[in-house]
Amino acid sequence: AGTTIRQGNIEFTLAGVAAPVTAGKETIGYFFKGRGSYAYKVVDKDEVVVASSNAKRGASLNFNDATSTVTEGFDRGFFWVLGAPLPNLNATPGGEALGPLFDEHQKVFKRDVSTPAAHQYILQKLNAPKKVVFRAELAGGRDESVYVFDEADRGMESLYVIQRGEGRIARAMAFPVSISDHPIAQGLRKPPQPRFQLTAIDYTLLADGPDAKLNITETFTGARPGIRALRLDQMDVMYDDDSREHSIRVVTAKDEKGTELSIDHRNGELIVGLPAVLAPNATAKVTFEIAGDFLIRPSGDSFWQLGVMPWFPQPDLVEQYYTVHSVVKVKKPFVPYAPGKTNRRVEEGDFNVVENTIDKPVQFAVVHAGKYYSEEETRNGVTIRVATYAGKNSRAMKQLTNLAFGIIETYQVFLGPFPFPELNIIEMNTWGYGQAPPGTMFITKEAFNPTLGELNQFFSQGINERFAHEIAHQYWGHVVKMPSSEEQWITESFAEYSAAVFLKKLKKDGTYESLVRHWQKNATDGSKYSSIMTANRIRTRGDNMTAFRSRTWLIYDKGAYLLAALHQELGDHLFLSFLKSYQTNFRWKYGSAETVGQMLQFITKKDYGPFLDDYYYGTKMPQVQLK
Repeated sequence: AGTTIRQGNIEFTLAGVAAPVTAGKETIGYFFKGRGSYAYKVVDKDEVVVASSNAKRGASLNFNDATSTVTEGFDRGFFWVLGAPLPNLNATPGGEALGPLFDEHQKVFKRDVSTPAAHQYILQKLNAPKKVVFRAELAGGRDESVYVFDEADRGMESLYVIQRGEGRIARAMAFPVSISDHPIAQGLRKPPQPRFQLTAIDYTLLADGPDAKLNITETFTGARPGIRALRLDQMDVMYDDDSREHSIRVVTAKDEKGTELSIDHRNGELIVGLPAVLAPNATAKVTFEIAGDFLIRPSGDSFWQLGVMPWFPQPDLVEQYYTVHSVVKVKKPFVPYAPGKTNRRVEEGDFNVVENTIDKPVQFAVVHAGKYYSEEETRNGVTIRVATYAGKNSRAMKQLTNLAFGIIETYQVFLGPFPFPELNIIEMNTWGYGQAPPGTMFITKEAFNPTLGELNQFFSQGINERFAHEIAHQYWGHVVKMPSSEEQWITESFAEYSAAVFLKKLKKDGTYESLVRHWQKNATDGSKYSSIMTANRIRTRGDNMTAFRSRTWLIYDKGAYLLAALHQELGDHLFLSFLKSYQTNFRWKYGSAETVGQMLQFITKKDYGPFLDDYYYGTKMPQVQLK
């Protein structure tokens, strides 16, 4: 009775019964039943607003806005700790058997799609045995909560609740609603530091219908001392439109000598045990054999895509910095597309084959294949290739080629040379979106015929802006990269505003001012729930669309509105010089709000820290004066 456990910024109070939990012969923690409560203090001011919003709207926790403290009760808890003494429970012998209740508890928390507890255990043991990992899984309150203090791997302190998803498949899973997630040793404003980096991938993909065999050699370069195990994202299952399950199996992982390595693959994560410590600046190559029926055709269409999800083993964003050599072999009549310089495009028996190389460090490598027809044109050293779906549309190919070259010509004035020798523009057989992996644009069918039919006319509104936005991602997203989700404005806000600069030149001030008013309205609404920096955390219980919309209003709209305010203050010459200088100085590097402020100060000799404090890290709105 009256036992208190403190770790990081949380305090637990317990009264009841508990039993030790072992892993092998080692006691790693306790399972508790009784009356429990916790109080968690949100200490990083930059996450207070979203923590309060998520605790109240995304979960059902008590959040005291005056003290920035979350409180909740529970009646079952699994507490475990590595790298430090177990908590003293002030216990006396005796009590009931808790094994059956613990089994039920484990079933609940195994639904959590976050990093498995087993992986945190492995990484602490192999990479940082002297560092502390403390984990608490708490049930019986209004929400099931998880607290993690992780010095060993990510260096983060986190509190989140888990909730069942929507839909038949998602209801079997539990998804995290973040309340707090901040670095233990520094604030959120500092980008995360890599443990290691993925610096090269070399793969061959053989595709025959839905079945695929992927052989990929990955080069890892050490950054942090003592790395013996790699934690990578790797999907293990995909679902088609009929909710059928498709597997992605890591068959083997081998080192350079061909020795098979130990792996553990679950919850979309892959742990790989290395044969020796990966020291800073040293390299290790791992070859993965991956197989499964994961080439899914959306809605039964004649194409498939391996997109920006982890279809091959890859680490965190700040650890993705890889060149690419790819060979893609696809059963005819499908035609494959991959980003980079085309080394060869040939037929080999029943297969169409393409080989590509990207010699600059990128993230988000993709592959796409289907029944496509393409035409290409080269101007000033850049090749634009337009691929239309299920039929040749030469008129659209020519229109989009000219539009792409026009946008690139405009961008080169204030962003610098186009970063890739080739750009694939690929038609997606659906409506209303675009996406831009390196050297690639996926754009939906209204872009290919903007005058056909009422539905097409609806979606084609703003197609020039969307097209320009996606091309801008080749600069903002690939030349200058985001190191974490907290810095996604580097890719989206800057791409959005670069598109607006293009449209201002193309269609004059009216279109630009309409965009600014649109950004202002949406940004004002989104700022109720979060800052730009923490927008990816926004959750609304049972309403994913509202959360997604609020996140978009911040990362796309408010960020672009901030840039409009800066543009107005600095004027054309100074503002465009800022954009070009940032592209030049952070070419093939990671960007951040912090370095944006530093570049602004260098260009203008003015401190923009207060501007970012109020409008980027905070929830205030600047004002842009329009005619």
